[in-house]
Amino acid sequence: MKASIIGLDIAKSVFQAHGADANGKCVFKRKLGRSEISAFFAKLDPCEVVLEACGSAHYWARVISRIGHDVRLVPPDRVKSFVKKGKKNDAVDAAAICMAATHPDTMCVPIKSEEQQGVLSLHSTRALLVKQQTMLSNALRALASEFGLIAPLGTRHLPELMAKIETSADLPAAMKQSAMLLFEHYEKVAQSIDTLEVQIRARAKSDEDARRLMTIPGVGPITASLIVASVADIGSFASARHF
Repeated sequence: MKASIIGLDIAKSVFQAHGADANGKCVFKRKLGRSEISAFFAKLDPCEVVLEACGSAHYWARVISRIGHDVRLVPPDRVKSFVKKGKKNDAVDAAAICMAATHPDTMCVPIKSEEQQGVLSLHSTRALLVKQQTMLSNALRALASEFGLIAPLGTRHLPELMAKIETSADLPAAMKQSAMLLFEHYEKVAQSIDTLEVQIRARAKSDEDARRLMTIPGVGPITASLIVASVADIGSFASARHF
């Protein structure tokens, strides 16, 4: 089981490892349960371990790196081009990860730290809530328009629309109840977004790189924080155009 490079196809429960020697010849194929990963790699001599940069890849990259292996992440679209047509399973994917990593044109994805992923979780949660906020606003406007009530564009006009709905004596009680539920949900989502943005701004102000980015015209704390959390190593980009 002496391997120079190991391609690891990660999953929720069952992982697939493909070990190859320096010439690219397969030396082992192994299915591993989630609980077996650490013990398996601890028994091996330090080598290069390659994962596809997908969900939970950064976590496993950190785990395996701490054991003593050199871990790299390759982009999923790069791996896809090495998967044999008509053959799609975990073993084939693990072998394709190995081949993609050894190709000279493959650019690896820097491994993110827990801190970076923590900040990104704030941004991803905020993005989801903003989408929900827009959906609730549109739903409330659509409901009101069915009864002839129209409000100017902009979220600041929603309270005005709700006031019209509440004070109207001609609207059915069921419609008023539905509108109130939408508006209450909208306000809760808006409060959650404000809470997240306060945290993001605070982190941006305390980060040196984010503060430098905010000196660029048009770059605020939200954008600066997202860039710092997303880009683990700016040196991996050959130029501004590449970035």
